[in-house]
Amino acid sequence: MKMEKQRTLPMEEFVTSLKKLVKPNYLKAMWPVAGVSIIFIALVSILTLLNSNIAASMSMTMMMVMYGMASPVAILFSLLEVLGIFAIIAVLAFFYSFFAVATQYTYQDKLAYPEQPVSAGSIWMHYKHLRKNQLWRIMLYVTLFTFLWSLPLSIVSALLLPHLSGMAAVYTGWTIRILNDIVVLWKSIEYSQSYFLYREKQPQFLGQSMRYALTASRRFMTGRKWNYFAIVFVLELLPILVWSLIFGGLAFYGIYTATYVLTYVGIVVVIVGIACYLPVVYAILALYYNKARAGMEMDVLFTDTFKPVADLTGEAYVHEVYVEKQTKKQPSSAAKHEPKKDK
Repeated sequence: MKMEKQRTLPMEEFVTSLKKLVKPNYLKAMWPVAGVSIIFIALVSILTLLNSNIAASMSMTMMMVMYGMASPVAILFSLLEVLGIFAIIAVLAFFYSFFAVATQYTYQDKLAYPEQPVSAGSIWMHYKHLRKNQLWRIMLYVTLFTFLWSLPLSIVSALLLPHLSGMAAVYTGWTIRILNDIVVLWKSIEYSQSYFLYREKQPQFLGQSMRYALTASRRFMTGRKWNYFAIVFVLELLPILVWSLIFGGLAFYGIYTATYVLTYVGIVVVIVGIACYLPVVYAILALYYNKARAGMEMDVLFTDTFKPVADLTGEAYVHEVYVEKQTKKQPSSAAKHEPKKDK
């Protein structure tokens, strides 16, 4: 019954706690978080622009190959460049994800130890102590399972849409896309607490599958999904959406009127504003977990997950001896029909 009461968090109380958590160290947290985020966005934007230029040159190279004016090897080199840029973007995304997790852990420790500041030094300390080989496996599992859940609708769309035409194809395509987005959002909410629950039982995860963190997160979010979505939507997505609409509209107005200064100003203000709001976003995630877990028996979430250490080390099978199955001898047909002798 106690766990039932903890399933939903009142919005007003949550906002009050969030202000107490973020306000004292906002500027100290904002500079490293916003700085790293802006650098990440800038690098990804440059690499994406470079990738699009290479893709455009590839189409020109293919035409030149058709007319014998270039070697097919040039296409191969361009393709390798594109794949290399994708690999670099993926690596940058992984390391930025580690940075985001380290920031969330810093806010989580701030809740446990109020005297600890949230600053560049404390975030860097948590980043160094992350077990990145375990975290990236959690990221891969979340990506894989979310993809598998969205796969059936993608297959239905691929099989159904070619046989439709006109408005029927448009409506069907949009319906499937919306349903697919709902599935992805639902699974993302279910797996949202995986990193915190992994940290809760980090020593026990040594040698274990990281998907147990996802299993525990699904159980943790039972009865909490709508409450979590409401908090995230109102406090995270809505402010970012309003900010983007205002200054994104300024950028669009600059394009529409050929006032390109307004375009650049609008884009820069959108990016900087979102980056400066990210400390609040990471604080919301840490605060929600800490408030939702209050009064919970955490061991229940990991029931039937971790394997015994003896099974992992192989000690349980050291003295196991293989015994070959003995085949039963079947009586011959002659013996079956042999008449019984009288004594």
